[in-house]
Amino acid sequence: MEKKNARQFPARFVFVNGERYNKRMKEYILVLDEGTTGVKALIFKGDKLIEKSYERVSKKSPKKGHVEQNSNELLKKSVKVMRNVLKKTGISAGDIKAWGLTVQRETIIAWDKKTGKPLYPAIVWEDARTRAYCKKIEKTRGREIREKTGLRCIPYFSASKMNWLLNNIAEVKRAAKNETLAFGTVDSWLMWNLLEGNPQKTDETNASRTLLFNIKKKKWDESLMDIFGIPASSLPCVENSSGLFGRMKKEVVGETIPLMACVGDQEASMRAAGEKKGTTKITYGTGTFVMQTIGETYMLQEPFSTTLTPGRNGKSVYALEGKIEGSGKAVDTLLKKKKHLEPFLNILAKKVDTLIKKLPIQPKELIIDGGITQAKKLREIQEKISRIPVSEQTIYDGTSLGTAKIVEEEGSCS
Repeated sequence: MEKKNARQFPARFVFVNGERYNKRMKEYILVLDEGTTGVKALIFKGDKLIEKSYERVSKKSPKKGHVEQNSNELLKKSVKVMRNVLKKTGISAGDIKAWGLTVQRETIIAWDKKTGKPLYPAIVWEDARTRAYCKKIEKTRGREIREKTGLRCIPYFSASKMNWLLNNIAEVKRAAKNETLAFGTVDSWLMWNLLEGNPQKTDETNASRTLLFNIKKKKWDESLMDIFGIPASSLPCVENSSGLFGRMKKEVVGETIPLMACVGDQEASMRAAGEKKGTTKITYGTGTFVMQTIGETYMLQEPFSTTLTPGRNGKSVYALEGKIEGSGKAVDTLLKKKKHLEPFLNILAKKVDTLIKKLPIQPKELIIDGGITQAKKLREIQEKISRIPVSEQTIYDGTSLGTAKIVEEEGSCS
């Protein structure tokens, strides 16, 4: 029987979970999903998940309010999971037609353009060391910042982290003086290290979360850079979320695979739900996020942030986003203990419902994803409380799914 199968299905085929795939068709997409608590590499055929590999990444808090990560660890774990997922499937890098990158947003890394070495640990989006500084800026320049970026001046976003580094870390000051300083969110750091030629790039969705990017004009804003004291020479080139960002260095996985999508995690999840005006999704993860697309017309509405999210044909559109803090950690504990989970899910669903009622377009459907959707009763509870039909994504890794969809629908590898 084994010999018959070997003749019937020669080396161009690979079997994954009992299904047969043709390796020579180059029908696979690789997605690198760099999160806050872990990094995943996933292989898709279209929007169907074939396999994934996962590694936890560490965080540390050297002082109260400080949250940091080792940027080299983020890089090493990224390479490891990409190699692992290929090994698990038996799919070679030569069978991957393109790859996409989605990352935790707002986390900032500083490195030297000459040496490529990080100048300080990555300051994570959760970090609150700049709280007092942000309060001062919000009082004096908050209206301008809100109007241009769609965001409030709070420590969550990237610019105050950059300012802190410039004012507190001698190596960062020196690099800025020598014009060798590179600032970037996690996507920029990974592209610098993983792509041929070490490009310093980002995409519009990640740039829109820095407090430095004018989301009306879709470019870095000189006035905003002046507010935070950020030199223009330190910032990456901003591109659309879809298109050719560069090619992976051959030594990473053995082939120079084109990178055809780069997108922030929540915006990727939004694209998985859909890009039509009024589409509403909820991601239940480390934080719980409610997001709704509002189309090509910019608007502000409390209590939401306004951000950019990938549309069709490479063009970004606007979306409103609201966040509920810290839900993931609480649910992780409850899922393990399997006690008091349902009461907590009721509380979470009510908080979500409060945000939904404040959206400008009342949704006809809620599309949900994220790790907490593994709690089987969540969909039922949210549907009952909000009285709106709730649909789950085909996989709870909505950020990865959305990135794969961008590569598949928008990417061209020519």
